[in-house]
Amino acid sequence: MNLSLKQLKVFLGVANTSSFTKTAQSMHLSQAALSAIIRELETQLRCRLLERTTRTVSLTEAGRVFYPTAMKIVETLEKSVTELNELGRQKQSSLLLGCTPMIAASLMPPVLARFSQIYPTSQIELVDRPPGELVHMVEEGHLDAAFGVFFSQISGIDRVPIFPTRFVAVSADNNALLGASAARGGAIRWTALEGLPMIALPKDNPLQRLIEATLSKEEVNVSRRIVVGHLQTAIAMAQEGLGIAIMPSFCKHICRHYRVRIDAIRPEVALSFYRITRVGRDPLAVLDQFTDMFTEAAQEPVAAIADDELD
Repeated sequence: MNLSLKQLKVFLGVANTSSFTKTAQSMHLSQAALSAIIRELETQLRCRLLERTTRTVSLTEAGRVFYPTAMKIVETLEKSVTELNELGRQKQSSLLLGCTPMIAASLMPPVLARFSQIYPTSQIELVDRPPGELVHMVEEGHLDAAFGVFFSQISGIDRVPIFPTRFVAVSADNNALLGASAARGGAIRWTALEGLPMIALPKDNPLQRLIEATLSKEEVNVSRRIVVGHLQTAIAMAQEGLGIAIMPSFCKHICRHYRVRIDAIRPEVALSFYRITRVGRDPLAVLDQFTDMFTEAAQEPVAAIADDELD
């Protein structure tokens, strides 16, 4: 008998979804290839594991007996592979890190350059993904750590705040929209946004939900919302005077590449920027060293910021 990990994962996939089609799509296989894998597994085990009808797929009695064994084998193998990968990276003083695309384009390049100068024997790989994907990759052991504003505490994930951030208003540098409100010291109140157009993230974005909740609490109504998918897009549109973009203050590092000003918003809404890792993973000294350097860079003053209190 020569069972493979792929056979077991295909069987578990079909058992969990009750669908050959959904499993084939999620595993990037053709239905013909998936069916062949199941047939080969059943041949090796000399029993039928799945009952197929035109509408559904269900486990046979043998399939129900085999399911927990297959699950345990897959979980054990994947855990071992993850631990061995982590051990290998630890011995090599290497890191596989994740962050959002905007952080990857602004904060990470100078930090990576500085880190490689101070720790030339360490190797760092960077992955830029949306927050949800980063959490999943950390959970699965595909990343040593990820950096970002992660709103939810998730079981199996260690979420450590590394520096505070808060909401700021980003607008065209000529203050055409905010007018005199922003000229009295580089800070505005939420009420100064009354009746102005806002460049917003999608309404299901956790950051946007908090912004909307704050606007509601302060009884502020904006004139319209221009919805974009990325913070950097919002900054570019704010530069052209199309609206006010509300975002965390760490965005100042990418804002310096645009003709915009940044104003703190009162009352302050405090947020935290986090580092997340998988619960139970071995500590890596090189990760703590990188985190310290990243935190220091994130809080360095940036020229041409309207509110000198942001740093």
